[in-house]
Amino acid sequence: MSTPRSLTLPDGVHRATLETDRGSFATLTAVPQIGTPLGTVLLVPGWTGSKEDFTPLVDHLCRYGWRTVAVDQRGQYETPGPADPSAYTLAELAADVVAMSEALGGYSQLVGHSFGGLVAREAVLTDPSVFSTISLMCSGPAAFTDEVRVQGLQMLAYGLDNLPIEQVYDLKLQHDSSGPAYIAPPEEIAAFLRKRFTGNVPVSLSEITRRLTDAQDKTDELAKSGVRAQVLYGEGDDGWPLETQRQMAADLGVEPQVIPEASHSPAIEQPAATARLLVKFFHDR
Repeated sequence: MSTPRSLTLPDGVHRATLETDRGSFATLTAVPQIGTPLGTVLLVPGWTGSKEDFTPLVDHLCRYGWRTVAVDQRGQYETPGPADPSAYTLAELAADVVAMSEALGGYSQLVGHSFGGLVAREAVLTDPSVFSTISLMCSGPAAFTDEVRVQGLQMLAYGLDNLPIEQVYDLKLQHDSSGPAYIAPPEEIAAFLRKRFTGNVPVSLSEITRRLTDAQDKTDELAKSGVRAQVLYGEGDDGWPLETQRQMAADLGVEPQVIPEASHSPAIEQPAATARLLVKFFHDR
């Protein structure tokens, strides 16, 4: 989960609904005010996250001349979703992303953060023709393998299936805040984090949580897709192990891009540096 530093939208970034043939998706969107956009960047958030995880990055990418769209996935925060576990397979989530790119005119520069990287990869494998590039930000090749982390995810999924989501959030916050590295956010941000988590469709969040324990490695398939790939992460990323991300980059035949003074949320922690690395990659041939 990324923690926004501000809930104020930059000038030019606005809330909008993206209509697709697979439903409506809540977005944060920015379009350059001068000239024709260079193209479209589509940003897909991760587990327990939302479009707000990209707010400053949306602004920076737009200033480089790109129409930029950050989305809530189905069942995530302000995008509705069914109470049906089968709706939250990677294949179903990926089909949504394909539909989003098609609705935006195709040829999107696709960026997936954390769990969103697994969805983005599946989208490219579903239909590579509607994407120009894929950037895997602080993401990994497959499910987590660390036993303690996997057990924690399994417990959370069980709680979401059996308890009110508000109670699950309170229990999760109690656990997270007991850690030595926990820093309490300002009251306004804390209220947003609770509203966002409890705004998820519970089945959506429990199934996404399970995908982090059972997703398969499809790096080789992505390498053969014909879509140019990028791997980037914060120097202090505490999601997938850095050696795992480096190996994923090697398997894709690319050099990983490291964002200084950032951890698992570089779009918030270092948006300018993140935007520079993304834009350079978009323009490379």
